[in-house]
Amino acid sequence: MIKPLMTLTGLILTSLILSAPAAAQTTGLRPGESRLAADQARADRQAQRVDAGVAAGSINRREAARLDRRQAGIERGTTRLAADGRYSRTDAARIDRRQDASSRNIARARRNQR
Repeated sequence: MIKPLMTLTGLILTSLILSAPAAAQTTGLRPGESRLAADQARADRQAQRVDAGVAAGSINRREAARLDRRQAGIERGTTRLAADGRYSRTDAARIDRRQDASSRNIARARRNQR
């Protein structure tokens, strides 16, 4: 009787341990943070990366203006999508793809051998 109970307990504990990392990776948000707040924080970090590139001399004014315009467009899109009070996962994914492209452009501008 004790051996089947220990086996069952071991299986339950193993499944909980193995499923915990997967559950922790589902949202990527900090506790209490909304998708909208996460996207806005990312936009702020992107702007800081552009400013750091300008300060380091790896991004010139023209590139910075182009990157800033792109970032402003993404922020306008975020505001427009959230205007109705519903900011869905689809909306967040759309903004995330645009932020990914912007991030690649910033990285490319920062390492273009200036």
